[in-house]
Amino acid sequence: MTEITTLVDALIGPIVAALLTIMVLSYLIGDNPFFRLATHLFIGVAAGYAGALAARSVLWPGLFRPILQAGLGGLLNPTAALTLLVPALLGFLLVLKLVPGPSRLGTFSTAFLVGVGAAVVVGGAITGTLIPQSMAAMGTFDPGVVSPQTGETGFERVVNMVILLTGTLSTLAYFRFTLRRGAGSEGRPLGPIGLLGKGVSALGRSFIALAFGVMYAGALSATLLILTQRVQFLMDALTGLMAGR
Repeated sequence: MTEITTLVDALIGPIVAALLTIMVLSYLIGDNPFFRLATHLFIGVAAGYAGALAARSVLWPGLFRPILQAGLGGLLNPTAALTLLVPALLGFLLVLKLVPGPSRLGTFSTAFLVGVGAAVVVGGAITGTLIPQSMAAMGTFDPGVVSPQTGETGFERVVNMVILLTGTLSTLAYFRFTLRRGAGSEGRPLGPIGLLGKGVSALGRSFIALAFGVMYAGALSATLLILTQRVQFLMDALTGLMAGR
């Protein structure tokens, strides 16, 4: 048994991984059945793993086992009925979305799930991202906080603060500033406020484009790094197979 396990780990595993890697990389020459097969395998394995993990770590310890432990008498308790039977009913209605006929019965469960998910996402974004980022942005204007970390002093610090403040305000102005012009006013020149708002909005658009460019460069470099690692894996697998001969 140990020899079989060693053979699988040393030979079959790398061969299968190398074949799947080549099937995914075959997309470079265009869409083909090998790439679709690898994609379907990945999605199927990921969905199966997620379903098994949800059943084992969520449904069984949080729903099925408490219902079996409570029994019929325990479920008559209003607290138990609210915490166990209501989630079980919502889950059953959600499963009915797979059936064409009674799929409408699962609309309430879907709406409840989407509403709770949206509330959690919005709350998490406000408390975990927006407020901490705002506090961090305000903290960057405090020389006593930033200077010990970056060593910036004097003119360099002033320039960085001006760039940060200009980028923040102009980006907010890009999403906020709008100018409505009435009928027959297309040929009229913009006033001083309109020109200022349009200029600040254009500057904010430049900062947004710069940020997207940096993000794209980071994503591209990470993708190239992953590609390099997979190519190195293929070379190592081929070298190992040749050495095994």
